[in-house]
Amino acid sequence: MDNLSYRELYAPGHFGNSYEIMADFQMREVLQEAKSWGFNAYGDWLDCADLRDPFNNPYHEWLLPQAIWERKVTNFKIAQEVGLQTNLCVTPNHVYLDQLASDILADRSGGRIQGQLICPSKPAGHEIVLKNQRNVFKSLKDRGIRLDAISACPYDYGGCNCPACRPWILTFGKLAVEIHEIAKEYFPDIKARLIGWWWTVQEHDLFKEWADREAHGRFVSMAAHIPYGETRPAAVKLPEGCELHAFVHIGYAEKASPRDVYGPWGPVIAPNRLARTVYELKGIECKGYMAYSEGLLDDLNKALLGALSSGKSADSRSVLAEYSDKYFGARGWDRKAWAAWLVKWGEPWGVDVVPARKEFDRLAEDAPPSWRLAQWEAKLRIFEAHAEASKGDQWGKARLAAGDRFFLERDKLYREVWQLGLVRHVLHPRYHPPSWLSDWQKTCLADGAAFRHPHAGRGDDPRAAYRGDPILG
Repeated sequence: MDNLSYRELYAPGHFGNSYEIMADFQMREVLQEAKSWGFNAYGDWLDCADLRDPFNNPYHEWLLPQAIWERKVTNFKIAQEVGLQTNLCVTPNHVYLDQLASDILADRSGGRIQGQLICPSKPAGHEIVLKNQRNVFKSLKDRGIRLDAISACPYDYGGCNCPACRPWILTFGKLAVEIHEIAKEYFPDIKARLIGWWWTVQEHDLFKEWADREAHGRFVSMAAHIPYGETRPAAVKLPEGCELHAFVHIGYAEKASPRDVYGPWGPVIAPNRLARTVYELKGIECKGYMAYSEGLLDDLNKALLGALSSGKSADSRSVLAEYSDKYFGARGWDRKAWAAWLVKWGEPWGVDVVPARKEFDRLAEDAPPSWRLAQWEAKLRIFEAHAEASKGDQWGKARLAAGDRFFLERDKLYREVWQLGLVRHVLHPRYHPPSWLSDWQKTCLADGAAFRHPHAGRGDDPRAAYRGDPILG
């Protein structure tokens, strides 16, 4: 069962996450460590959300689009220097803000279709889609990047449900072929991969039938979707010559619900889920994966998945002991004690914070300072405040203070430890509120007080605009 030869850290820099804002030396350290744990490829995505076209810049401005693109080019260059394969995620009809002309907008009906989308079946829309991709490939080539693969993805963001584009999965496939041909003009040996995020079984069937007939041998792998809480993808049909890979989400803890995801509750760990995932993927002869990451928050999950899938370690406890030795300076029995302490946070709402605090203080007493250590103490502080804010039926001064401390500790984690700035979209804490938030808000209002922290929200339901979104559940 020794497979999983392709092990990609898919680290899109967007929405204010770590990869969008890190300096060169920080990104280098993250990628070097990922490689040391077993990863051999790096992937990114030019997410156009809220951006104008960085390549349409007649006045040579240096604004957000240019800054983000520069960061991506630099990250690819660092990955290349570290010795990782490089892969670019492509979502074809997700375009820039200044390209959203009303006469070419996509039909976003159908439930799964979202983003800044244009219709590629309209000639003007089709031209923009291909021009955007050409600009990206040319820019990378001109900057000395060697792009090994593209991974085409139809959803999140992407799609058009107009009659000319239906079924979207086939329109997407034809676009992927055209884009791959353009990519080969700049990188002759570049491979075409697929990402199966949100595909239905019926779409897999349609795509295979079309690809075997019209794009035979084109696509070398399919990173099949593993839903939240699952440890293997559903059995789906793949085009001939297309290896089974998996799209593994390392940005959340053990369970789908209650969900500890993307960092608002601190760093995440899933030793049992990821060990089971590796076992399951090897059992179905999966040849590789894309590990979807949203920043420093899943550093431990990077180590777990990388080490387990590459054969560097045989079990999760061994990885955690080595991690504790490497980063926390643990020796002897404390390596196992650290492992035991960390494992409990796979299901954080079941952790008793009183003994957890006592054990952490003992273990961390001689540990060298680092962001890796600081993020776990920050998680402990967040859950200590949450435990106090959850007690009782009335909001007295002590309980209100605990609520204030919860938001303060989260802010300190974001700014002092992870050094994040304006975090956006589903990565923002407002999408991951504590259970007591509504009552806390009502008490603050009843007291005539202002909202005590912007993370507390404005009385609205931040999830309302995303009802049914598979990301949020």
